[in-house]
Amino acid sequence: MSAVPADASPMSDAKMTAHDLCVALKLAHPADEFVTVFEVREATGSVHGSRADAVVMSLHASRGFELTGFEFKCARGDWLAELKNPSKADRIARYCDRWCVFAAPGVVKEAELPSGWGLWELRAAGIHRRVVPATREPEPMPRAFLASFMRARAKFDTDELAALASHHRREFERQQRVREEAADGDPLLRRERERLNEGLRKLEEIRQATGIDLGDYTPSRRWIERMRLADSPRLEHALKLLRDVFADDELRQRVDIATRREDD
Repeated sequence: MSAVPADASPMSDAKMTAHDLCVALKLAHPADEFVTVFEVREATGSVHGSRADAVVMSLHASRGFELTGFEFKCARGDWLAELKNPSKADRIARYCDRWCVFAAPGVVKEAELPSGWGLWELRAAGIHRRVVPATREPEPMPRAFLASFMRARAKFDTDELAALASHHRREFERQQRVREEAADGDPLLRRERERLNEGLRKLEEIRQATGIDLGDYTPSRRWIERMRLADSPRLEHALKLLRDVFADDELRQRVDIATRREDD
């Protein structure tokens, strides 16, 4: 994402949250090119140690599979507290090719940055890369950190799926409201909705009468054909033919009962 001009109106840091930074960082790193995870600790288990707010890994060899760590800062006081012990970040930064602060405008001053750190700001027009982080020589990644990275990724996958499902549910409900509103003014759509509601009512009557929920059950082809045959004039004709061909009083009586109509 390209930097915005220096005179662009900044987003108010009073309104900005870590969630805003998470969303912006994710959007700036497409999933087919990067893996972005959040809240990555130094190790799993009882040893928590330091934590990176985000770690982004490039998936392309042309970018050297670079690993970039991020610290999020939305308040000036939080950043000043970080400056009292900046070496704490090195416990994770040592495994990264680059280390960067991602902050609200005005929270971090360039002169305050520890050596080699980069600075990104989230403004109203997008991400502004104020200071490019220096390239580091990362230490080999131990399995404890790799396990933490994978756990953070798995958690993010779960959260993403839940958010995606929620988004689709809200979108479906929105579209349904639009369809219903449109149907109120369109006779054809209104009739279609009435037919749908009538069909749903009949399905509910079948479920109450038989215990069979056709909303969860797809009848077989044979079952459908039997239903058609039972309500077919051809079956009635065949039974009457049997009654006339076979002069059997008991058979004729059974056929008469089978073909008797409700209004007889």
